[in-house]
Amino acid sequence: MNKKFLLAIGLLVSAQIFAQSPRTVLIEHFTNTKCSICASRNPGFYSTLANYPQVIHIAFHPSAPYSSCYFNQQNVTENDDRTKFYGAYGSTPKFVLNGKLLPSTNPAITTTTIDTALNQTSPIEVSATEELFGVDSVKARIVVRTTGNVGASELLLFAGVAQDTVLYSAGNGEQLHHDVFRKALTKVKGDTIQVSALNDSLVLFFSYKIQSGWREANLTTIAFVQLTDTKQVLNATKSYRVVSIPSAIGEVEESSFSIYPNPVKEILELRNQKSDFGQSVVIFDLAGRKISESKLSQNRIDVSGLAKGIYFLKINDTVKKFVKE
Repeated sequence: MNKKFLLAIGLLVSAQIFAQSPRTVLIEHFTNTKCSICASRNPGFYSTLANYPQVIHIAFHPSAPYSSCYFNQQNVTENDDRTKFYGAYGSTPKFVLNGKLLPSTNPAITTTTIDTALNQTSPIEVSATEELFGVDSVKARIVVRTTGNVGASELLLFAGVAQDTVLYSAGNGEQLHHDVFRKALTKVKGDTIQVSALNDSLVLFFSYKIQSGWREANLTTIAFVQLTDTKQVLNATKSYRVVSIPSAIGEVEESSFSIYPNPVKEILELRNQKSDFGQSVVIFDLAGRKISESKLSQNRIDVSGLAKGIYFLKINDTVKKFVKE
């Protein structure tokens, strides 16, 4: 058989064996609700982030420079320990991109910063789902799959609960807070996991209780895998919610409204929304700026006039995120 043909077959098989997975960009953001510098810089960061809905973001709130930070006080130890993991404790805001602490410049994150990190591959694939049990318990399922040559036998897995939107009038003037870290499901510095054989997966389960002040509909599990030595993030994921089918119709409870389609071009439909017209409808952009406010008159909202980007729809105390195409 022709040697060139055999070589081509060998290269094809090798490429299939060591096929890499797309790598999701992760930004760990260290901020503080009493920090005036954060209030001046965060809106620019969120405006940049709005152009990259595929990027995963999680915000930690260390007790430095201000221990009276509202979100830090709700989980002091884990917010501080995650910040110290990168040697970032002391001032805010700071940003870690895929495990690398960025210089404290203004802005620290630009479109060039993110563009450079996009379209990379990884030998690890991560996925996550969440399932609600009862009214206050959530089970998270995380799958770590080996798709290429990792070059290490052990990795660090971090999994934590974040709330994608929190409305709170902070001391520094910020009103809308994004992807707020609530609690770690693993150790806050990550659990050590063994690298699976090629194309094999490691499946892990975690559970947590929904605490007072958390909004169940806005909670998500964020998980990512890092190298133990350099802390480089190999891949990251954000969970999606799965629903158990009830055994009887009577077990179905009335849930919060949902929105469709998402992403949306013109008309946002409200589903499972009580016909309680006259409720306040507010739309915010990713920086927390109020874009519009009106009264609900029908179960559909015209968003055709919005620019492309990420927005938040608030009806009474319920907040939903949507993407305008």
